[in-house]
Amino acid sequence: MSSRQRILDKAAQLIHERGFNHTSIQDILLAASVTKSNFYYHFESKEQLAFEVLGERMRQFYTVAIGPSIENSSLDPLQRIDLFFDNMLAIGRSEIGQLGCPFGNLAQEISSLHEPLRQSLSMFFEACAEAMERCFDEGKEAGQFRPELPSRKLAEFVLAQIQGAFLLRKTHQEPQVLENNFEVLRGLLNQWSA
Repeated sequence: MSSRQRILDKAAQLIHERGFNHTSIQDILLAASVTKSNFYYHFESKEQLAFEVLGERMRQFYTVAIGPSIENSSLDPLQRIDLFFDNMLAIGRSEIGQLGCPFGNLAQEISSLHEPLRQSLSMFFEACAEAMERCFDEGKEAGQFRPELPSRKLAEFVLAQIQGAFLLRKTHQEPQVLENNFEVLRGLLNQWSA
């Protein structure tokens, strides 16, 4: 693994565990076993590193959660939503799930302090909502959801509920709270089924 990738991986881990503001460059240097000159060879600043960590996390999230489910055209829309929930539950039940959502954590910590990172997070959540909205619209066209289902509002609501569920899971250190929230979300979606 290259030193650049080690820095990215360790920074992602530390930021998720401690937060952006409580992770120093020195912490990252020690964790990645690199020198300060090596760090600055690859990254101009801690903020630039944060952007790259965020971009990599977004790509990973797409690969693990969105691509195989919400945007998987081999499944019908209901199956896609169900698989997305399963994927999110698997993440939430895992050891890393007890740290909360890396995107939600970062948004809570720095969105009012660092405008460029806030904008990146906003675009990420917007893209997730758009993907889910398209899935709901396809479900309405296929007759799986009632025509009056408010696709965009429901997509944003689902994402907000997931963020809240991950926050509670982190706070209580209890995966059951996450499972309870997903059970309610599935029940809500069933009410919109055609």
